[in-house]
Amino acid sequence: MKWSTTWALVGTLILATLAGAWLGARTGAPAALEFGTRIDPPQPLPSTELTQQDGSTFDRTKLRGRWSLMFFGFTHCPAICPMTLTTLAQTRKQLTGLNPDELPQVLLISVDPERDTPELIARYVAQFDPSFLGVTGSTAAIDEFTAALGIAHKKIGAGDDEYMVDHTAAIMMIDPQGRRVAVFSPPFTAEHLAADYLRMLGRG
Repeated sequence: MKWSTTWALVGTLILATLAGAWLGARTGAPAALEFGTRIDPPQPLPSTELTQQDGSTFDRTKLRGRWSLMFFGFTHCPAICPMTLTTLAQTRKQLTGLNPDELPQVLLISVDPERDTPELIARYVAQFDPSFLGVTGSTAAIDEFTAALGIAHKKIGAGDDEYMVDHTAAIMMIDPQGRRVAVFSPPFTAEHLAADYLRMLGRG
């Protein structure tokens, strides 16, 4: 009697799991992320106008039509920024099995607009991957954009050109509608980022 009851419970659990999976597929329920934090509902980016590495205007409309991975840093960063950009380059390589239009666009948003000119940030990001896009802007615009997304940054140390910038080292995932849909906190690995990226695309 006990065994029949046990198997009945197991069968019920299996059916419930299958029903849940079927319902999730039917209702488009979002996939759970293993390494990042999903943002639900998605959050539109602020409408702040910044400057792309070629000098043209950058705003949230430039992110529409493809997935993006966005990181905040600066070109004089000694360790965290180059390590993260290297990881993002490795992440793209792990996703080369996708169609080209499914590969994530990677952006570095400067938190040091006083030194990071469009020309400088263009040369910097190209060292990691020629496809990477650097974005800078006026101090006021960068402050507005980062504040809206909860990205903290602060000058550390004195000196005309020798200061450092302490900043939030998160990676944000932006969907093809230009909305923030996930955030990843360090430490990062290319394997983890690629795995959760595929989950967001419904491939994981």
